[in-house]
Amino acid sequence: MSLLDVRDLAVSYDGRPAVHGVSFTVEPGEVVAVVGESGSGKTTTAHSIIGLLPRNASLDRGSVLLGENDLATWSPRRMESVRGAQIGLVPQDPSNSLDPVKTVGAQIAEVLRIHKRGDRAAVRRRVVELLTRVGLPDPETRARQYPHELSGGMRQRVLIAIAVAL
Repeated sequence: MSLLDVRDLAVSYDGRPAVHGVSFTVEPGEVVAVVGESGSGKTTTAHSIIGLLPRNASLDRGSVLLGENDLATWSPRRMESVRGAQIGLVPQDPSNSLDPVKTVGAQIAEVLRIHKRGDRAAVRRRVVELLTRVGLPDPETRARQYPHELSGGMRQRVLIAIAVAL
């Protein structure tokens, strides 16, 4: 069984087609790259898979099978149970994805708290573990820093830590 199976995905914005018949499969242990020109629908495809399309977008057809579950038929509330725990997205631009008034440690911890992954001390330890796992030097210090205090590559690693936190 495939880990993720996207079939004939079609998305439109305000009734105008944007993604037409996208299909691909991801097998366990496999890395799949989606490549295309700017504006070709890569981000729209990713957002439709994880149920984060903007209000003016609609998933017109297709299936998004995560195991045996068709996520394309799930409500936004039901998607919350799988998003972050089984499927995630690392955005391309970390500057637009991290909250500038929260430390990066607080932003990673938020994911753990939402999914009830331990008490305050356990969450703090897990944040440091995650920052270590993604290769950030001095993870205790990094956890207390704000996004603007990190390089672009470090911010990208923080997003990866958030994506793999669960």
